Amino acid sequence: MAETGSKKNTRGEGTKRKYTKPKDMSYLNRNLEKARAKSPIMQAQKAEQSPEYNTTTIRFMMEITPKEPLDKSDVAEMERRFHHYLETCAKYGKKVSNLAAYMAIGTDKDEVREWITQTKTNPERSRFIKKVKEICGVYREQLMADSKVNPVTGIFWQKNYDGFRDQTEITVAPTNPLGDTKSTEDLAKKYADAAYIDSTATEVKEISEKSQKAEKVAESRRKGTRKPKVKSE
Repeated sequence: MAETGSKKNTRGEGTKRKYTKPKDMSYLNRNLEKARAKSPIMQAQKAEQSPEYNTTTIRFMMEITPKEPLDKSDVAEMERRFHHYLETCAKYGKKVSNLAAYMAIGTDKDEVREWITQTKTNPERSRFIKKVKEICGVYREQLMADSKVNPVTGIFWQKNYDGFRDQTEITVAPTNPLGDTKSTEDLAKKYADAAYIDSTATEVKEISEKSQKAEKVAESRRKGTRKPKVKSE
C-alpha cells in the first residue's frame, strides 16, 4: 500500500516577490518637477536677472540717489526726497524697501537708528523717519498678504526691519517657603506659638519620664527586689 500522509504546505517557501518596475515613469518625474518648482528654496535660486532687469535696476538706483548732500535738520527736504523715491518705485515697477528709501533720503540705517532713539534732538525728524519705516513695513505686509513674495523672504524682512520675532512665553511663578506674604506681627506670633508648643512638649516629656520611673520603683518594692538602704552610724 502506498503511504498516505499529510503533505506539508510549502507554498511560498523559497520564493521571493519580484519587484515589477512600472513601464511608464513619466508621471513620477512630472510630479517631482512640480514639487521642486513650488519649493521656496528652488524659487530663491532661480536666476531672474535678465539684461533688461539689470539695466532697469541701475537706472532706478541712479535716479533715486541724491545729487546734493542732506541738511539733516531740514525735515521738509527729507519728505520731498522720500516722496520722489516712492514715485520712482512706481515708475520703474520696483518694490519699496528700507535701505533704498534711506539712500534716497540721504542717510543710512545706522543714522536712522540714532534719529529714532534720540527723539529730543529733533522730534519732528524722529516722527518722520518712524513714518518711513512704517510705510515700508506696511508695503511688505501687503506683499505677503497678496502672495507676491516668498513667505521665507517676507518673514526675514519683517524680523530685520519691522521688529518681528518668534515669541515664547515663559511664566515664572515665585515660590515662597513661608506661604503667603505675611506681616512682621503675624510672623512673630507664628514663631512664638511654635516656641510655646516646643516648650510644652518638653515639659510633658519630662513629666512622663518621671512618672515611668516612679512606677518602676513602686513595682520593685512590691516584689521585694529593692535593696534596703543602710543607715550610716
